[in-house]
Amino acid sequence: MQYLQYYDSPLGKIVLTCDEEGLTGLWFEDEWERSRRDGDYEEVPHPHHASAMRWLDDYFARKDPGFLPPLHLTGTPFQNDVWEELLKIPYGQTTSYGSVAKAVAQKENLPSMSAQAVGGAVGRNKIVIIVPCHRVIGADGNLTGYRGGLEKKIALLALEGADLVRMTLPRKKTAPRAAAGQITAEEEKASDVPEGAGRENFNLFEMAAEEPPLREYSTREDAPEEDDEMKKKEVFEQLKTWSETLPFTRTVQMRAEEEGNPPAYTVHMTMREVKFSWKIARVKKFLWNEKWNYTENNDETGEVLRTEEFGSCEEAAARLKEQVNKFVRGDDE
Repeated sequence: MQYLQYYDSPLGKIVLTCDEEGLTGLWFEDEWERSRRDGDYEEVPHPHHASAMRWLDDYFARKDPGFLPPLHLTGTPFQNDVWEELLKIPYGQTTSYGSVAKAVAQKENLPSMSAQAVGGAVGRNKIVIIVPCHRVIGADGNLTGYRGGLEKKIALLALEGADLVRMTLPRKKTAPRAAAGQITAEEEKASDVPEGAGRENFNLFEMAAEEPPLREYSTREDAPEEDDEMKKKEVFEQLKTWSETLPFTRTVQMRAEEEGNPPAYTVHMTMREVKFSWKIARVKKFLWNEKWNYTENNDETGEVLRTEEFGSCEEAAARLKEQVNKFVRGDDE
């Protein structure tokens, strides 16, 4: 019997499967749906799921989890050897298919090992992210393919702080079938997509390939984190100045919750005479993707009157000011 559970990640829903020995699969939901596994799966929680979810919570908080959940690698002996070598690749680092092939050859007392054979085993890894096949790239820095799509491979490497600047996208496939009259030139151009990439990601990869290479997916040194945080602080200072002009008694609280997961800045204004509060808070930050919640509450009854989601601090702050001003004017909904 296999047990199945879902996990909501910043890269989309993840499917976790396990048996009594350990985790048997970790799949992005779209890939799971395209090639649903054979077998009898029961959607019930299991302790192995809980362990894997704790690992994923740490991982998506940009931390090296420092432990492994129980794993049950279900492949051929050769595939298991390859997957065990993947588990040795340190967080935030990458290695090449050739290096993995050399390590497997030494383990099996062979003079050499085909990097292509290793690539086939890497591609059949059933426990993505935890068994980090995304950390294997070409010897020349080529990102090659990834079962979940190159967009996710880029995101995972950026999350770990890997040096993406030295990496390159796969060269486009060329198929001179138009000259042979098999397809039109337009059809051939449309089929000319990055190797290993899903068609839906083609435009994204084209943008990522612009100079500087993959810069927009980098984190820490490459991402303008400090500039972003300064902009947010400016928004909060503007809200505080604006709130001081409101024509009734109020208490304004502004606090930075930088130790939270994810980090969040919150402006909370409670109008004591009417016992209402309006609040904006960053509820999600993952690489280039950020989400902010705006909430309006009746503090006397505890009722949440309104909650909305925005893609930036500025949008959420504008909504907060709009709703408070409507309330002050007496024309709130």
